[in-house]
Amino acid sequence: MKISRLIPLVVLATAGIGSIVQAEPLYDLGEVIVTATRLEESTQRVPASVEVITAQEMSQRPVQNLADTLAYSSGIYRSPIADGAGSDLLMRGFGTSEILVMMDGQPLNSGWNGTVNWAELQTTGIERIEVVKGAGSSLYGGRAVGGVINIITKKSSEPFSGTALISYGSENTKRFSLQTDVNEGRWRVGIGYEKRSTDGFRGFYVDKRFKKQDPNKPLTPTHQVTLPQSARDYYIIGGRGEKRNNSEVWNLRIGYDFDADRSLDYRFTRTEYNYDYHSPFSLVYDKDGNPVFSGVWELPDKTVLSVDPSDFVGYHGFYRMFIHRLQYADRARQIYAHFGYTNRDRDGYSAPYTSPANPTPDSLNTWNGAGGYSFYPSKSYDFDLHKKWEFNRHTLTAGYNYRRESFAQTRFDLDHWQDIHIDTGRSPYEYNGGKGILHAFYLQDKYEMNDATSLYLGIRYDRYTKKDGYNISLKNGVVTADNRFGEGTYHEVSPKLAIEHRLNDTDSVFASYGHSFNPPILYQVYRKSSTINANPDLNPETTNTFEVGYKHADNKLTWDVTLFHAKTKDLVSLQTRNGVRAYYNTDGDMARRGAEIGASYRFTDNWSAYANYAFTDADLNGKRYYYIPRHLVHFGLRYDAKPWQVLVDNTYVSERQSPDTDTGEYQSEDAFFLTNLSVNYELRDGLVLQGAVYNLFDRQFYATEAARERNYSVSLQYNF
Repeated sequence: MKISRLIPLVVLATAGIGSIVQAEPLYDLGEVIVTATRLEESTQRVPASVEVITAQEMSQRPVQNLADTLAYSSGIYRSPIADGAGSDLLMRGFGTSEILVMMDGQPLNSGWNGTVNWAELQTTGIERIEVVKGAGSSLYGGRAVGGVINIITKKSSEPFSGTALISYGSENTKRFSLQTDVNEGRWRVGIGYEKRSTDGFRGFYVDKRFKKQDPNKPLTPTHQVTLPQSARDYYIIGGRGEKRNNSEVWNLRIGYDFDADRSLDYRFTRTEYNYDYHSPFSLVYDKDGNPVFSGVWELPDKTVLSVDPSDFVGYHGFYRMFIHRLQYADRARQIYAHFGYTNRDRDGYSAPYTSPANPTPDSLNTWNGAGGYSFYPSKSYDFDLHKKWEFNRHTLTAGYNYRRESFAQTRFDLDHWQDIHIDTGRSPYEYNGGKGILHAFYLQDKYEMNDATSLYLGIRYDRYTKKDGYNISLKNGVVTADNRFGEGTYHEVSPKLAIEHRLNDTDSVFASYGHSFNPPILYQVYRKSSTINANPDLNPETTNTFEVGYKHADNKLTWDVTLFHAKTKDLVSLQTRNGVRAYYNTDGDMARRGAEIGASYRFTDNWSAYANYAFTDADLNGKRYYYIPRHLVHFGLRYDAKPWQVLVDNTYVSERQSPDTDTGEYQSEDAFFLTNLSVNYELRDGLVLQGAVYNLFDRQFYATEAARERNYSVSLQYNF
């Protein structure tokens, strides 16, 4: 069946159906979510489009990072990069720099660029992930524009418990983890370790545009070649090879219960992630059939294509992060405090300046000539204190939030570009840095107007200051420029109005309006290089979001539908104005609008199915914005009868189009359809053997990077 015919069938099958992708009955209360309103409420009663991904759901699917898990959610798109590690997420068309990502309430967005590296985060020892879509700035401030994702780690109450997992798959892909928890009297202690690694899959295919013959500068092609084309009509010349990567996560958990109501918890996480490319390959061959990595080639239409060895050499990257989280809870007085510190002390990557004279796969693999290294550590401090009061029909939440973030970038010339961990042979030639400081106060009132209707009124005031920006350039160790940038302060008020009405025991409707903002990303404000200028006058983006939704849940069927419209002012983009290339606020507005529908249905005690569909349309200044997929379809069938558990999962993503600035025509990234299969068998109580196949039908397509081919994994997990 053609992909184009699949969409209307799925839409018809799920029409009027929502985004809860769970096979478990939700008739009683459903999953409880805290992130949406800072109150413990049922997902069916929250006036927002929400989802709770449980530990059980995560264990049913093979994952290499949390992006794999989140990609199954309605309205979330993840570019299918071969290892999945470096891919960004889009939620309703908003990237991770516009989505607040937290772990146990501690923001994880980088102080350097506002994004999240999913490969750095643990995949085990997680109790659940709460996903809230839509404006969240009235409670959480900046970054909570497209939504909030809160990763909540486990807090065991058993005297001794834990989980051990070992996994092996295609391309020497390994995963090992061990999590243990001990409770003794008032004390709770847990430790954990997780390691993931792979030799990598071919994913980064290099595609280049042809050149027309310049009559004044004629090129002399060596001979004619025929090459495959990417979805945007560029010619694929080869690739960097397999992306090898390795990540390690250590975590420590210590908790103390003063009494039944008061507790103090400290959690520490240390992560390391590194990657490189190996075994480059070329699809360009000489007349004898040997792959070549340099030259000028004639295409069948008499245009020419130049190939350079640098096209085939990838990067080396290394990242290290420390997260400290201290939380105090007084449930009797309903006082909650959180302090967090995140230190990314080793973020950076290197790339070569040159390439071997006579490139071959072996020489490109081992090439260690001169190169450059960009090193951009960042730090953030977070503090949040809030209290709740309940009186009559009101539940009042008031709080204070503080955040301080900073980055310090150094750019080096390297004698040997692969020696990223060696301090010698480095020559700094550029320094950039700056910081941002936030103070905020927020207030929310949940007013139960009657037994069926609840009104939520929220407002937050943020005072954000960017300061201490600098750029220092050197040549041969001598300072050639020393730029200091002025500070700026912004004041933003973010209101939220939402109403939820229960039609009966199984059905409810909601509507909401929220204003949110995204403070300037520090490197866009203060980083200055030879090609991009700093813009200390950059303003925050602001977004107004409207939503309406319907939810239903009974013992067999859950469904919901949400319609949304978000308009963003002062969108930040890289532009050239008056000959100066920098990040600027655009003059027009960007609108994102769409619908999310989905359902889960239990046929019998053993068989269940789920489906969701998200439509997102976006335009910038009235012109369609082509980088966001319009259609996302996700559906699956589950069989669950001990000791067997089988899951067949399917994903369809429509093409992503972008304008061709040279011709005005439109190109695109491929649409794709993937089927994944996982089978769990419980050998005995707590011991589960899992086999999985990713990309079951070995679909080939190009989407930023090519999807990894069909691959297999087997794992053994023991819960004790």
